[in-house]
Amino acid sequence: MIKKAVARRYAKGLFDVACEMNIIEEVSADLDKVAALLEQEPDLQDVLEYRRVPARVKKEIIRNLMQDSISPVVLGFLEILIDKHREQSFSAIRESYRDFLRRHKNIVVAAVKTAYPLESQFEVKLQEVLKEATGKNIELHVKVHPEMIGGLVVQIGDRVYDGSVTKHLEMMRTRIMERSLGKLEGEI
Repeated sequence: MIKKAVARRYAKGLFDVACEMNIIEEVSADLDKVAALLEQEPDLQDVLEYRRVPARVKKEIIRNLMQDSISPVVLGFLEILIDKHREQSFSAIRESYRDFLRRHKNIVVAAVKTAYPLESQFEVKLQEVLKEATGKNIELHVKVHPEMIGGLVVQIGDRVYDGSVTKHLEMMRTRIMERSLGKLEGEI
């Protein structure tokens, strides 16, 4: 919980600076570039997170690798993270920054579980329906769960819309059981 609060605080500071400079999208893209580099080069991430490597060496590595591909704002931000020994919080900070960006752009994430991959036109239609229902722009995160029989489950925040075949079968079973019990009670 504390790590999440720290990540939010750093992300908020970066987001505020990006807003002032009108570069919120560019900063988001730069954070994605850094994340992609760290994902491609796990040894680099290990070096950055290792406490015995001096901060000046870490900053020099980051400058040499990223100076020409990210904005000075993000480069400076990374150096602050290094100075404050918050390198290991980068992923959480990046995710918090995305949350601020989504809120700024009136976007909510809809986590969609489906039995089969969705066709692109169905995804577009689903986004339209959810946008109409919520009044917000929708960012779909679709995951295929083959164990589902069919249908889909959509979660937006703490609200869940369960349109799965499994849920419908459970509801049918419950109604049948209720009706059967009702008839049995009437006969007794």
